[in-house]
Amino acid sequence: MTARIMVADGVSTARITLKVRLAAVRYDVVAVGSAAQLMSQLDAVIPDLIILGGGFPDGSALDVCTMLSSDRRLSEVPVLMLACSDQRLAALQAGATATLEPDVDDQMLMARIRNILRQSDASQETQMGMAEAQAGFDHGDRPLIVLIADNPARAQRWRQMLSERMACRFAIRDPDEALGAASAGRTADLYLIAADIRERGDGLRLLSELRSRPGSRDAGFVMAIGPDRADLTAIALDLGAGDVMPDSLATASAAQAAAMSLQMLLSRKSRSDQRRAEVQRHMLWAMTDPLTGLYNRRYALPKLAEIAREAAMTDRGFAVLAIDLDHFKAVNDSHGHTAGDAVLAEVAHRLRDAVGPEGLAARMGGEEFLAVVPDCTPTRAADLAETLRLAVQARPIALPGLSGGGTVGVTASVGMALVVPVQDVWPDQMARIALERADRALLAAKAGGRNRVVCAQPERAA
Repeated sequence: MTARIMVADGVSTARITLKVRLAAVRYDVVAVGSAAQLMSQLDAVIPDLIILGGGFPDGSALDVCTMLSSDRRLSEVPVLMLACSDQRLAALQAGATATLEPDVDDQMLMARIRNILRQSDASQETQMGMAEAQAGFDHGDRPLIVLIADNPARAQRWRQMLSERMACRFAIRDPDEALGAASAGRTADLYLIAADIRERGDGLRLLSELRSRPGSRDAGFVMAIGPDRADLTAIALDLGAGDVMPDSLATASAAQAAAMSLQMLLSRKSRSDQRRAEVQRHMLWAMTDPLTGLYNRRYALPKLAEIAREAAMTDRGFAVLAIDLDHFKAVNDSHGHTAGDAVLAEVAHRLRDAVGPEGLAARMGGEEFLAVVPDCTPTRAADLAETLRLAVQARPIALPGLSGGGTVGVTASVGMALVVPVQDVWPDQMARIALERADRALLAAKAGGRNRVVCAQPERAA
């Protein structure tokens, strides 16, 4: 879907030129010439990006930016301000997401727009549950910023200038240390990397490497670029840097602007992490049984089909075990549903331990459970079924005080089916047939006196 960009510039030639440049690369562009027109358009439609120029007849660009940033409707809409470098700090303080020189060339303009839109898209994907789980960051209330400069003196200068303006922890590392720490799980919240470290452009390669590793891909990244290396700015943004900044931090204003940019990235990352964690919680709730913590039927059946597909690809068998607690209704009738819940939770714990991490344990409903073990031989499947049965009856289950306390002993019947794939049976059909065979074996176990294992007759995929 084409991104919608709103251009606001009081100078008609600048406004028209910018609209033409953006439309040429297929952005959907609306251009306005005043603050009043901008706010009127925003009442009708919310864009993906606002680009602010200057020369407004009804207020300064900084005033307009401040007005936008204070509007709760527009809190998630990034603002790119076209402002001279000496106005960058004021623009960031007014709420701009980023700034560019008014005479910026096409390569840099498009790279910055792509970068901003990509970060906005990443935020939306996190809200919708499309992103992977984040790496574990645990730095308390003080985020960790890793500084990777071309020499120790510059890194020390960065730390001095930034630590006076940010309540963060700073660590100075070389590229090998940064990569090693990320691989070992000692992750950072943000990396500030010089574009040229040991060789020209090797900071860009380090950026790409860190962004590709699970331990550091969810961090923020800022590239520090020298005045004679401006050609790297667009490349850095396209490679995934959240922002770029001068490598010198020679003035207090430059250091303050850099600190604001870093803080903005940290805030964005924190919001993204929170959204991602919320999505993961909802996904977990959707596929687990709240009482026992086992997977539920909604997750278990597609997972069984997945295991069947893997078995077909590797030509290795898998075992399906249907488990049902014997006379469970008597527990509820004699001790109450609170006691029944305690029994189900404890049995689930014993089943999970018996199946182990390589297998699947699920509650299918009521007192019915399912276990699936991939890459399983007949002997191992039979042993596992007996282990599960014995684990359930191994020791009495303590009942909660609300139900009168004491203990109760329970047993389980187990039906087992072992499947060996064949070429003329589809994996999904293989999974369905395996479950049916295990259910029939379970019925035979209950009919045969309960508290026993019955193995379905061996068949190839049926």
